[in-house]
Parts: sequence; C-alpha cells; structure tokens
Amino acid sequence: MGRYDDDDREKPSWREIDQRRDRSQHVSGGGKSFKERTLRSDWAKKQHLREAEKFFQGKKGTEAYKAAHAAMHEKYGTPDFQAAMENFLKQFGLPDEWGTLLLILDAQESKWVKEALAALRVMYEKRSLMEQKGFKGKVKVLAMTTKDKLVRLECEKILEEL
Repeated sequence: MGRYDDDDREKPSWREIDQRRDRSQHVSGGGKSFKERTLRSDWAKKQHLREAEKFFQGKKGTEAYKAAHAAMHEKYGTPDFQAAMENFLKQFGLPDEWGTLLLILDAQESKWVKEALAALRVMYEKRSLMEQKGFKGKVKVLAMTTKDKLVRLECEKILEEL
C-alpha cells in the first residue's frame, strides 16, 4: 500500500496548487497585478523627476517665481505692468525666456531694456524665422519711439548686425 492510502485527506489537484501559488505574496508581489505595480513605479519616477527638476531650477522652480512671472504676463498692456515687472526683476533678475524678455523691452527703465536687448540678441540665431521677424519689428519700433538716446543707439546697432 502507498503512503497516501491511509491518509484521509485528498490530494490537491494541480489547479488548486496553481491557485495557491498565485495567491502567494512571494510570487505575485503583494497581490497586485503587473500593470498596477508598473503604474505605481511610473508615478513615483515622475514625482522624483519633478522634485529633481525643481531642485536644479533654483529660484525658477519656486511658487514665488511662477506667481511673479504669471503676474507680469497677465498685467502686460495695463497700468499695473510696470510695477509687476519691477517686482519680478528685483526678485529674480533678468529671465531667460524669449517671450518674457520681449515684454521687458517695454520697461521704462533703460537699464533693463538694454539688458533684455543684449539677451535677445544672443538668442536670436536659434529662434524661428517668425520670431526673428517679430524681434526685428519690435527693435525698429523701439528705436523710433524711445526717448533714451542710449537705447536708440543700441537698437540701431542691433538692426545693423541683423
């Protein structure tokens, strides 16, 4: 007689053995499907990347920067624009975005206008044809309308180079 003949228990079928194995935490990773684990790890990666990006952005990644930047863009063309722009420039200095630098060309203080012109001139070659044409037009208008002689000379110099 065999070992199992005297045993009152039934032998588990292969199907039952497989089901028990599927329920094991060692095999399935905590009972979650592969898709759930992948989604969770992707989410965690994105969170870590966002935090790392904020760290390397420095002041630019802060909420204060985003608020001041948004305020300046929202108030463009209104009487409150100068105050919003001065607030931004005093806190964070000259930005490095093309569109924001174009806004600064409308500043009343010639120091900021000249710095923005210099920064835009450096970026000019890498911009699209449409952006280059827009910059040229903005500089021409600025040269014709500014009362500051140094800004006018800077504009004329840039137009000759382009």
